[in-house]
Amino acid sequence: MLIDSDQHVRDSLNLFFEGSQTDFLIFKSGIEGLNSLKYQKIDVVIADYFLPDMDGIEFLTKAAQIHPDATRILMATMTNDEMAMGIAHARIDQFIEKPITVDSLETIIKELEIIKRSKEYPAGKLKE
Repeated sequence: MLIDSDQHVRDSLNLFFEGSQTDFLIFKSGIEGLNSLKYQKIDVVIADYFLPDMDGIEFLTKAAQIHPDATRILMATMTNDEMAMGIAHARIDQFIEKPITVDSLETIIKELEIIKRSKEYPAGKLKE
């Protein structure tokens, strides 16, 4: 799931995931994303910090209450000490600096696949 108010970012990521085997939900506001989370099983939630109705940290904190096992990623064009403290306090899994390139997105997806597999098969518990 992606939450970003920027139409260009939403369109670009939609195009990127269009040919993949990944189901990808895209919303422009935190409220839309939270409403969807009530009815969807989500593995990864990516949110921009600057949303029209709440900041990304607040959104990801609320998302964790609905889906505590989902990987949470925050995106922003810039950071400051207050945002860094908010990210740490909210226990957000990863921070991505915008603009996002195809290479950085592919790297992130690979890292997320590894995280997902490690959650499915914790150390010492192999698939039988």
